[in-house]
Amino acid sequence: MSKRTLTLSGGPLPHKVTLDGQDFSEGIRRLTIDVDPRNGWPRVEAELAIYAIEVTELGVENSRFEVSMPDEAWAALIVLGWTPPAGEQ
Repeated sequence: MSKRTLTLSGGPLPHKVTLDGQDFSEGIRRLTIDVDPRNGWPRVEAELAIYAIEVTELGVENSRFEVSMPDEAWAALIVLGWTPPAGEQ
């Protein structure tokens, strides 16, 4: 596992959240940090700011479908290490 740096700043509101220097505050709705001193590394869970997902052309055999999400959530996924499908970047 590679070492990543998560930084929380600001307050009382709003807060800024960065991962390895990249701000992804606008792409998340909630961030939870679970620290268990007996189990090593802290666990960080980010809930993306996706309020609705639109799926089109589903329900037909061998159909293609499209999932859309806010640009901020897309950017947050990339900061978290996701690679978009070829041609979708």
